[in-house]
Amino acid sequence: MTRLLSGLTAGVALIAAAVFATGSASAESNGGVRVMPLGDSITDGLTVPGGYRINLWQRVVSGGYTVDFVGSGFNGPASLGDHDHEGHSGWRIDQIDANIVNWLRTYTPRTMLLHIGTNDMFQNPSGAPARLATLIDRITTNAPNTELFVATIIPLSGADAAVRTFNAAIPGIVQTRASAGRRVHLVEMYSALTTADLADGVHPNAGGYNKMAAVWYNALQSVPGSLSNGTPSPSPTDTTPPTTPGAPSAANVTASAATISWGASTDPGGSGLAGYNLYREQGATDPQIGQSATNSVTLTGLTAGTQYQLYVRARDGAGNLSGNSTLVTFTTTTSGDTSPPTAPGALTASGTTTTGTNLSWTASSDNTGVTGYDILRAPGASGGAFTQADTATATSFSDTGLTAGTTYRYQVRARDAAGNLSPVSNTVQITTQTGGTTGTCTATPTVQTQWNSGYVIQPLTIANTGTATITGWTVTLTLPAGHTLTGSWNGTVTVSGQSVTIRNVGHNGTLAPGASTTSVGFQVSRPNGNTALPSGYTCA
Repeated sequence: MTRLLSGLTAGVALIAAAVFATGSASAESNGGVRVMPLGDSITDGLTVPGGYRINLWQRVVSGGYTVDFVGSGFNGPASLGDHDHEGHSGWRIDQIDANIVNWLRTYTPRTMLLHIGTNDMFQNPSGAPARLATLIDRITTNAPNTELFVATIIPLSGADAAVRTFNAAIPGIVQTRASAGRRVHLVEMYSALTTADLADGVHPNAGGYNKMAAVWYNALQSVPGSLSNGTPSPSPTDTTPPTTPGAPSAANVTASAATISWGASTDPGGSGLAGYNLYREQGATDPQIGQSATNSVTLTGLTAGTQYQLYVRARDGAGNLSGNSTLVTFTTTTSGDTSPPTAPGALTASGTTTTGTNLSWTASSDNTGVTGYDILRAPGASGGAFTQADTATATSFSDTGLTAGTTYRYQVRARDAAGNLSPVSNTVQITTQTGGTTGTCTATPTVQTQWNSGYVIQPLTIANTGTATITGWTVTLTLPAGHTLTGSWNGTVTVSGQSVTIRNVGHNGTLAPGASTTSVGFQVSRPNGNTALPSGYTCA
């Protein structure tokens, strides 16, 4: 399975339990409702083998349901009762779409949990909504009786704007098909996590996966039959709905978004409050436009200059829905703002260490208000292109995970609610402190998977073969002619022609004698049918 593309780095969560190797295995079948977890490495569980499936399995079992996870993938800890899944690390929406019909025929799922699009944010975000719509249509056409739960994707450090744009299109895609009678359900996953729930800027840590599991479970319980093949749920005695939510209010209204809050409900029936549904009042049929596990949610993808009237209904673990809350009415601002903010001023850097630096600048001004800043970073003292490293809402930012003894340049730009970008600030240059490196090391590649036009090296094992602790390492290798590096993780990579240099990041540079790190990997594209692999690996 190809690895999720990411140049973002952070600590990788570890599982203190026996872990099954990722890959194909004999399917585990217990005769329960066939549920297919479907997606990319977030479904696979890159940073936490088993991912959200671990906690979801525990919730399902505790709820009295019998479920059979299905799919061609197999991984997770021994505590996960069923290791089957259809999560493919590194895959985009179109790759899932190319295989979905065969999986539907092979595994005949009753219920599908779809979280896909993260890799598209790196490679081709503009066409992602159309590709998702095509995938949903293919699933509902070939498996019309399957309950399909479509999630907005979780936050992504450094690409939040692309994620928000993609997620904003999903409710409309789902609602159109649900209104046509298809079994498609929206799951609001983005608002359940923050970047603090990510292990490496892309994949959730254990706490983040537990939050995902809670959202999936609540969504499943809100659709009768998704966990019981259409039969009553294990707790049919709860027929008492939750109390009606308190009056909602709107805040932070922009041309495309608004934050809605309301008074919390309680559930006297005993099955537990599962969450809230938000509906837009607009005629004979009021579409659901959002969902939340808490009594607040930020809606995105709204239409500029448009009045919205919304109400909220609470739902419990037995699927009972409360009465409608009172209406909240608000109007999004117009999108006629074309004036960018002024450039941030006086960008400075301080407190530079071997792996990080602190940036600060003076605030920009804007006719409607600055909503945030983009942190731009370039390698070297000259030549390298600036790319967006992260975002900030304040006028300061701490950049971490840098390489010791390396020069970087920074710029900052402001953005407003209409998406206008300011000119960039002045450029500030820093060189991280030199980290000590003693001893010797080796670099051993493992081909995780390969196909006609590419392959994934994972792990690239870096081992300290010396007698002293090393606090940094550098690996060099040579790509065959015509091969191109398309992604990497947990290393700072530079490419010159066919020569590739990979340096440690903050969390994996220190290795005691005999220790190794297996967190590093990369993905390469190659001419169709060319079976050559990289050579000349060295480590220093």
